Amino acid sequence: MRLKVTAAYNGANFVGWQRQSKGRTVQKTIEDVISVILNQPTEITASGRTDSGVSAVGQVFHFDSDISIPDLQWQKALNTQLPDDIYIKDVRSVSQDFHARFNVVSKRYDYSIQTGNYDVFSYPFVYQLNRPLDLEKMRKCAILFVGEHDFTSFNATPIEMIPYQIRTVQRLDIIDEGDKVRLIFEGKGFLRYMIRMMTQVLIEIGLGRLTQYDVIRMFELNNKEACKLNAPAQGLTLVEVRYDR
Repeated sequence: MRLKVTAAYNGANFVGWQRQSKGRTVQKTIEDVISVILNQPTEITASGRTDSGVSAVGQVFHFDSDISIPDLQWQKALNTQLPDDIYIKDVRSVSQDFHARFNVVSKRYDYSIQTGNYDVFSYPFVYQLNRPLDLEKMRKCAILFVGEHDFTSFNATPIEMIPYQIRTVQRLDIIDEGDKVRLIFEGKGFLRYMIRMMTQVLIEIGLGRLTQYDVIRMFELNNKEACKLNAPAQGLTLVEVRYDR
């Protein structure tokens, strides 16, 4: 049977989602627990990887099990054995053709920026910019990123690895939350650092250090040297992964 799992985790405590030879990862931590329950090595497949310091409240992964255990019991068993910085929100049986990565319709990421005074309680999950931003300028510039574009200038994935770097940003909202600003990104898929690079560009716009014309020029240059900006990881959270019903 195949199980679809929705998980939340505190990215500040991990070197990323993907299993690595060094450092604590979310994937290996979860796989170790499932392997103990099933009494055999088990791999999980996620909707995508998150980088070091990036958190999630709606990461989705799947795995296969030969043991018939009710979904709710799976959730309880996993949460009993997982550390406190990972929480399983939902487990449900799905058809064998479900794939956590290939069946994704869209993903939502939120990036949170503290524009007010430094907040000692939120700093692992919110970028402590602690400076005001011109949100109207940011919103006008955000329109440039929405839609289908070649994002070669706005990500760190090598062309040799993924030559086709055209992606579609379905939504980019900038929300005023008082002492915080929230950027909401939605799209089917994003390249490495793509959201964080767009975010830092928008921050520079909000600080008056870049203009829309600078961003247009970055698009026109269409190369990896055009933009060297990258917002810190701790402000980014994977909020939701959507699938076709």
